[in-house]
Amino acid sequence: MNQRPLVIKFGGTSVGYGAAFLRAAKIAAGAAKDRPVAVVVSAMSGTTDALLDFAASATRTTGGEPPRTSSTGATREGSLAGLHRTLARRHLRAAREAVPEEFLADVEERLHGILGRLIQTAGAPANDHVARKDAVVSFGERLSAEILAGSISGFGAPAAVIAADPIATDASFGEAEVLVDETRSRAGEYVRPLLEAGRVAVAPGYVGRGPGGVVTTLGRGGSDLSATVLGRALGSSEVWILSDVDGVLDADPDLIPSAALIPNLSYREAGQFASLGAKVLHPRTMEPASAARMEVRVGSTFNPDSPGTLISGHEGGPGVRSVALRRNLAMTHVTRDEAEYAFCILGSDADGLKVLADGATTAAVVGVGTPTDEDLLLGLRCLHNAGIRTLWAGNTCAGLVFAVDEAEAEAALRAVYTGLIPVETAAAMEEVA
Repeated sequence: MNQRPLVIKFGGTSVGYGAAFLRAAKIAAGAAKDRPVAVVVSAMSGTTDALLDFAASATRTTGGEPPRTSSTGATREGSLAGLHRTLARRHLRAAREAVPEEFLADVEERLHGILGRLIQTAGAPANDHVARKDAVVSFGERLSAEILAGSISGFGAPAAVIAADPIATDASFGEAEVLVDETRSRAGEYVRPLLEAGRVAVAPGYVGRGPGGVVTTLGRGGSDLSATVLGRALGSSEVWILSDVDGVLDADPDLIPSAALIPNLSYREAGQFASLGAKVLHPRTMEPASAARMEVRVGSTFNPDSPGTLISGHEGGPGVRSVALRRNLAMTHVTRDEAEYAFCILGSDADGLKVLADGATTAAVVGVGTPTDEDLLLGLRCLHNAGIRTLWAGNTCAGLVFAVDEAEAEAALRAVYTGLIPVETAAAMEEVA
């Protein structure tokens, strides 16, 4: 390959129905005109939940075998048949809408094969239900990958699903750890030959292979992480993460309707914001990107002309770029060993380490960026003017923290956002977009 591959990740809403598959396929095929492209795809929206629900019901066992009836009295065979029927109907409909006739028969055949393997896996006795859950839930991404590959081929860019899951992990089912060297080897064996042959390589996101070839998963939202892991393994310089939002916003739009697009973030800032619950990114997505110095562009499948948010190693100037709310905390004292599990350390006094940890009485409004003393003072002034008492405020490893009573959490978020993310900044961001 003369160019470094581009990795594109499509989220569940980006492949939620036939027309969405077509939209995603057009983006991938367009990118493949200029350079090698590998695609990571999520399950169709709602599919992972259905598979997780089914896998959870299989944990009620007697002698290691699934019960013959569910808690509602339905037969196990009936539940399996219903799962098969629901997934088959939905995915075959999407395939018929998104895949051209010349490729459709092969895609339908592969979908039926995947569904058959799913039913075998879901219905078989298992001693390790955690391992079986990972195996069952992985089928959602496998179904999406086949449809998307067929749809991409319809746009004149030959595509193929990667023969074997390229990401190597340990055996920590449910949230496995990626093995970097082994993943690089698997990518070289299973992905690079497709790219060198001029094909778009399509991989199921979220899925890995542990020791002995067992199926593992990377945790909910793990398709984002899959994309940067695969990009690092392929030596990519850029990864696109596409979903149904234009990029990373400077606050949760459900709480701050005026939240605006952030044009640029550093790896550090994006990682902090994601760890605070920003839905657009998996918290660990930035780790492989930072290690390999890959740029990550977060954008929308539905608005491809938007520039999105570019995440790189470049640190911006001083100031707060985003504000998040962390709820259900308590201000307490812990030992040094217990501090590892706290949300953040506030300091120490005669009673030991003072922390914010899981609880119920306190919330934290957190500013992410490069906060200054002026930001701290301005945030305190905003809270005071809003009549909100600040329980604690200062810079921590999580960001600029303002601890307030849980009952005033959302009002505090709005007050701090208004003060630290000025209207003129948001307007400038909109002009860039």
